[in-house]
Amino acid sequence: MSTTTLSVLLVTGMSCGSCRQHVSRALQAVPGVSQVQVDLASGRVEILHEPAVVPETLIQTIIAAGYTARVAALPA
Repeated sequence: MSTTTLSVLLVTGMSCGSCRQHVSRALQAVPGVSQVQVDLASGRVEILHEPAVVPETLIQTIIAAGYTARVAALPA
């Protein structure tokens, strides 16, 4: 049985649909990532992935794609 983890990142620097696709494709290319949902208006990116994929890997992938990112604070 496989478990998944949800990471939520805030990405800055996206300004159009092409940017949204660029971020989504970059993250989907990371081994262990199963689903990516990008909200262009808020910059919120939800990534469903295997637990072995750490948020820092996801952030570095976004930086390599030309954007900035940080882990979103989840409500308590």
